[in-house]
Amino acid sequence: AWEMNVVVGKSSTSTTIFNDELEYIVFSPYWVPPPSILNNEILPSLKKDPNYLQKQNMEAFNPSTREVINVSKVDWSKYTSMPYSIRQKPGNSNALGWVKFLFPNEHNIYFHDTPSRDLFVRESRGFSHGCIRLQEPKKLAQYLLRNDSTYTEQVIDSLYYLGRENYVKLENKIPVYIIYLTAWVDDNGL
Repeated sequence: AWEMNVVVGKSSTSTTIFNDELEYIVFSPYWVPPPSILNNEILPSLKKDPNYLQKQNMEAFNPSTREVINVSKVDWSKYTSMPYSIRQKPGNSNALGWVKFLFPNEHNIYFHDTPSRDLFVRESRGFSHGCIRLQEPKKLAQYLLRNDSTYTEQVIDSLYYLGRENYVKLENKIPVYIIYLTAWVDDNGL
């Protein structure tokens, strides 16, 4: 239907090649960082600045109850791994942007928007932790929902900036094949 640039995993966290089925669109998503980011990036940042979560529009929460935890008096220096679940609230600074597309998989990889729009014009676009950032995520949402008259462009816009997470289950699952080739050998061995 169209082409768009994407940002994929950097060499140290490359995007896995696999296939699955797209099942959900999530508007105004929370971002829940995986353990690698929690322990290698967020916890060290909290040790330097106890207000890091607040500055990044993040909160700690109980994963079972989803109850927010007050961490204002936590001594982060005594931890070697993150003791809490963390999520970034929906909004302009959310790492996932305003929408994500879920095809639940063991790699924890999905498509999503991004606030880092400037990366799409680069020739080499390996900057993510493994997920795939989309240059035109709203266009993809409109395309996936095009046969459902409930989701007009205006409705999608309102969900986009809702400020609270909203899941839309696709009527039909969409096959997703993540394949990328940067070089190959032709019939002449070149």
